[in-house]
Amino acid sequence: MRGVIFVVSSPTGAGKTTICSAIKSRRSDVERVITHTTRKPREGERDGVDYYFVDVDTFKDKLKKGEFVEYAVVHGHYYGTTKGALNDVINSGKHPLLAIDVQGARNVMNTFDRVVSIFILPPSFDEWIRRIQNDKKRDNMVVRMKTALKELGELEVFDYCIVNDRLNEAVESLNEIIDSSLLRMSFFADKYLKVADDLRIRVKEYLEVNDGSIYT
Repeated sequence: MRGVIFVVSSPTGAGKTTICSAIKSRRSDVERVITHTTRKPREGERDGVDYYFVDVDTFKDKLKKGEFVEYAVVHGHYYGTTKGALNDVINSGKHPLLAIDVQGARNVMNTFDRVVSIFILPPSFDEWIRRIQNDKKRDNMVVRMKTALKELGELEVFDYCIVNDRLNEAVESLNEIIDSSLLRMSFFADKYLKVADDLRIRVKEYLEVNDGSIYT
């Protein structure tokens, strides 16, 4: 059974990475796809856990070789998801979970047919700024806000939106979105139709025995 790709995007500092990390810790059927970036690690971030941190030349070499499913330049830094990282998750039988920017999310939505997209919003401007400052992302704030202004205009292309007021509630909302998406007929029609066909066969056999009629 092919997996569903879950894409989570947000303006800077709205909490997409934190929410995705929390989901990964509570679900065994999803796996966060770790992306590559050319920016420097922030305090507490680890290579191969939060991102694959590479230099610009390495990133461009991978780009030239066609290794990226999607990539984008955000705040002057390259971010991208390699085909290998995505396939590693799919081949493991899990559903890929991507925490990527809006530009990258659009690329994934335009490339794959089983994608559920979720946009994360902060609860208010003041709270948003406070979180950014507490998260030591005060560098290039004007550039970040200009990018955020564009990203907020893309909200309507996403399937779902979560307002990240309280983290535990936002995580639960994403969990419910994943659960409901894994029941969608448009994603798993073959699976559910086979179950229904098997049941129909058994029902016909039952009726032939107990009702004496032949059902076609």
